[in-house]
Amino acid sequence: EKSDFENIKIRKNLQETAFFFPQLKTDETGNISFSFTTPEALTQWKLQLLAHTKALENATKTLTTVTQKELMVIPNAPRFLREGDQITISTKIANLTEKTLSGQAKLILSDAISGKDITNKLLSSPLSEELDGASFTVPAFGNTQVSWSLNIPEDVQAVQYKILAKSGTFSDGEQNALPVLSNRMLVTETLPMWIRSNQTKTFTLDKLKSN
Repeated sequence: EKSDFENIKIRKNLQETAFFFPQLKTDETGNISFSFTTPEALTQWKLQLLAHTKALENATKTLTTVTQKELMVIPNAPRFLREGDQITISTKIANLTEKTLSGQAKLILSDAISGKDITNKLLSSPLSEELDGASFTVPAFGNTQVSWSLNIPEDVQAVQYKILAKSGTFSDGEQNALPVLSNRMLVTETLPMWIRSNQTKTFTLDKLKSN
C-alpha cells in the first residue's frame, strides 16, 4: 500500500533569524510580553534580550527554545551541486514518539527555474520503488537514515528538492533549492602589449592556448 504524500505540509521557510524587535516597553510593574512566529526550520533557537532603564542601568538574558515534531526529516544536503556530479543525498529521520515508527520517505526533484519534475532524470537507478518511496523503520526516541544516489545533468541551473516522510498520522517534509555550478574553469591572464604605430605583432596568451 503506497503512502499518500500529497497532503504532507512541507516546511519551506528556513530563515536563520526568527525575530528581531529593537523597541519593547514594559508595563508599570516591569513585565513585558510579545509573540512571534518562528521560521519552519526544526532546530534550537537562541533568544537574546537586552534591557535598560532611563538611567542606562542594563541587563542581558539569553534563553533557548526548540522547534520540533514527533517525526522529523533532517536533510543532509550540500550547499551546491556541480554539473556531472555523482552524489548521494541523505536525510536523517528522527522519531520523538514512544513507539517504533515504520513508513516511507520520498525525494522529489524539480528544475527550480521551470518547475518541471526531473526526479526520474537525476536518480541514478530510478527504480519504481524509489519513485514511490523508500521504506524506513525508526525506533522510539531514535533516528535512522535514508539515502538516494543522483547524477547531476549539465542542462539544469538549479535543483529544488523536497524530502517527505510519512508514518501513519505522523509526517514531515522539507523543501529547499540548490544551485548547480558549471564545471567550466575561469582562466584569467594578463599580458603587456607594446606596439608602435603601423607595426603588426602577434601575441599569445599561453594559459588560454594550453587550456
